Amino acid sequence: MRLSELFDAVLLKLKNDFPAVKNRYGEEVKQGMEFPAFFVYLLPIVDSNETEHRRYQRVTVKIVCMTEKHTNEEYRNMTDALNDAFKLNFPVGERVLSIFDKTAQTIDDALHFSFDVSAYSLVFEDDYFTQYDMMGELHINLEKEG
Repeated sequence: MRLSELFDAVLLKLKNDFPAVKNRYGEEVKQGMEFPAFFVYLLPIVDSNETEHRRYQRVTVKIVCMTEKHTNEEYRNMTDALNDAFKLNFPVGERVLSIFDKTAQTIDDALHFSFDVSAYSLVFEDDYFTQYDMMGELHINLEKEG
């Protein structure tokens, strides 16, 4: 799983499911920010080579939602909307990843919504399939003796 692909998939999901929120940022904007706005952060938790050719990754996706009024009602409604948008599974490229451990909390006049995704990937060197001789033709005699 490429982090840039995951990041782009989250931004696309927010764009499609929340068309009224025109401001979606990947980095903090200190001046000229308009409300409402989403900030998206990826926090890699685990990146482990489990075997010679299999890799496991787990990433926390954090979406910070800045609303106009900063009311508890806005935060509750946005939490429900984000839970509806990011249900059990999430498409990323040609994969569909399962969503784990969704959380929502209000910190400093913003809703912090997060969830984890994980994926296994096969890892091969570029020349892996050319450095070994491939099996040739196999002949099997299926006649029963005797």
